[in-house]
Amino acid sequence: MLYKLAHFLRDHCGWIWNLAEGMNSLAFGIRCAKGLKSVPEVLRQYDTETLRFHEARVEDAEALAGFFARQPEEDYKFFRPHGFDVDSLRSLLKRTSFMMFVVESLTEESRDKRIVGYFFLRSFVHRQSYLGKMVDHNSQGQGIGKLMCKAAMDVALTVGVRMFESINRRNPASMRSTGSVLRQ
Repeated sequence: MLYKLAHFLRDHCGWIWNLAEGMNSLAFGIRCAKGLKSVPEVLRQYDTETLRFHEARVEDAEALAGFFARQPEEDYKFFRPHGFDVDSLRSLLKRTSFMMFVVESLTEESRDKRIVGYFFLRSFVHRQSYLGKMVDHNSQGQGIGKLMCKAAMDVALTVGVRMFESINRRNPASMRSTGSVLRQ
């Protein structure tokens, strides 16, 4: 019932939805301020010789939109959590409660720090957070999704939220990625 109401408000009463999102973001930012300051340090622990993890910033909106545009349509079968255009991404990047992260490749072939992974924690003032993630189509099967899931778990612990992930049973790649993290 609550899920249907939220979708109705988002789709038909945008101003109410935006007001509620703004209030949640403000309250979440106040409630979790201490933990939010430690997020960059948590993400640095996941950097490798070839990958760099960091919080997405408003100036990353165009690069993120490019990342989403490069993915084949089939990769969106189970992943449509928000708009993928620059304006939608900029709007989300301004919200404290919608923590967005990118993984950049630092290999010789991609000297421009190409985004190879994206994940987010959509959080609420009552300290629940939902994980979403996408790995670049050409970078799948390299353990990036697994690292993103681990990083998200550590961010959630640091911020002080309970993390959940809803995975469609018909999405075997995401099931394997999360399952391998949970088995460790």
